Amino acid sequence: MAGTDKLPNNNQFASKPQRNTLAEIKKIVQERIERLQNPSNCKAARKFLCWVKVHGCGLGCQLHHIGICFMMAIGTNRTMLLKIESKNYPTLKSLDKAYLPLSKTCTEWLDKEFEKSKGFNGNRIEEISKDEQVVNRLIKGPFRPYTPFAPNSYPESLKYKLRPFVSEPQIWWFGQVMSFIMRPQPKLYQELEEIKTELEFLHPIVGVQVRRTDKLHLESEYHPLEEYMLHVDKWFNHYDEINGAQATRRVFLATDDETVLQEAREKFSSYTFLSLTNNTLLAAKAHRKTEESFWGIVQDFALLSQCDHVVCTFSSNIGRLVHELMIARSDSPLRYATSLDAEHYSWGEITMLRKVIKDHDPEKNGELQLRVGDILENTICRKTCNGTNSRNGKRGFYPKEKIKALPATAEYAAMTDLFQPS
Repeated sequence: MAGTDKLPNNNQFASKPQRNTLAEIKKIVQERIERLQNPSNCKAARKFLCWVKVHGCGLGCQLHHIGICFMMAIGTNRTMLLKIESKNYPTLKSLDKAYLPLSKTCTEWLDKEFEKSKGFNGNRIEEISKDEQVVNRLIKGPFRPYTPFAPNSYPESLKYKLRPFVSEPQIWWFGQVMSFIMRPQPKLYQELEEIKTELEFLHPIVGVQVRRTDKLHLESEYHPLEEYMLHVDKWFNHYDEINGAQATRRVFLATDDETVLQEAREKFSSYTFLSLTNNTLLAAKAHRKTEESFWGIVQDFALLSQCDHVVCTFSSNIGRLVHELMIARSDSPLRYATSLDAEHYSWGEITMLRKVIKDHDPEKNGELQLRVGDILENTICRKTCNGTNSRNGKRGFYPKEKIKALPATAEYAAMTDLFQPS
C-alpha cells in the first residue's frame, strides 16, 4: 500500500555531488568574474595591470591578447585593468564603444603605478609574485607560458562539472573569459537587432567566413568556396535528418572579398545568402584601419557568433574567437565552428598532451606508429598532426582523428569554491 512506503533517508544522498546544468555553471562562472572585476574598494584591491602593446595585430588578435591577460588575472584572484596601444590598428582604442568596460569600480591606472608595480612572475606551477598587491604584464609579442593560467588549461573546480556536457573544456573556459570581455554595449546590441530584422536573419542559419586579402599566402592557404559549402551542406543535411523536415537553407556570409558573394549566389542558387556588403568593402586593405571598418568587423563577428554553425579557418583569430563564443554560449552539440585548415589553437598556449584512441600503422614515410593509450607530446595539428610519441621518443605525423586532447586543469584562485552552499 502507498501509505506503508518508506520515506527516503536523506543522509544516503549526502555524499553525492550536486548535478548542475550547463546553464547554471555558466551563470555561476560569469557572476564570479563580475564580482572579481568590481571590488568595493579599488585602491585596496589586488590588481593585475595589463598593457597590450602589439603593433601588427588586428581585432581578433588584440582580443585574444586581452583574454590571455585576463586568464592570468583570474588565476591569481586579481582585478584586471587594461590599456591598449597599437600603431597599426589605432581603431582598437574604440573597443569601449563596442563592448562594456571590464569594471565599473576599477577602471584606470597611472603610468607611475605601472612602473612601481612588480612584473607578473611565475614558474609554470605557481605565481612567484603572489605576495604583491599589484602586478603588471606588458604584452609585446609571443611568449612561452610560465604559469598554468594560459590557453589549453581550465579551472580544476570545473573539471567534473563540465565532463557530462563539454568535450573541449579548455575552449569552453576560454570562451567564458572572452564572453565577459565582449559583452556588447547597448548601442551595439540594438544595432545588431536592427540588422538581423533587416537581413531576415532567421534560424537555422550557417555562417561562412571567407578571409582572403592579407591572410592569403601569409597565414592561410586559398580555399575555394565549394570547400566551405561542402560543410554547409553536411550541417543542413544533418539538421534536416534530426528534425524530419527540410529547412530553408540560409547562410550569413562574411568576407573581405567582394567577388565571393556574387560567386555564392551564382553557384549555390538553392541557398539564401545574407551579407553586409558595405562591411566587405570596408574590410579591404585601403579602408581596414578606419573607424567604419572597425565597426563593420565587430558587426560581422557578432553575427557569425550568433549563427547555428560556422565554417571558417582557424588560422584566423576571428574564426577561433567565433568557435570559442559559440561553445561557451550554447548548450547544443550542433553549435560550433568547422575549420578548413588548423585545429583550434591559441597564442601563448600551454602545450597540450594527446592520447591515442585508435591504433595507427604508418602508411607513408614520416608517419608514426600509434597504439591505443600512447601519450603524444609537442603536438601541432593542421590537416594532420605532428608530435612525439612518449612511448618510444619518435616524432612524426599521424591522423588527428586517432587522438584526443588531454587539457590541463589549474587552480584558478578566483574560481575556487564555486559550488559551495551559500
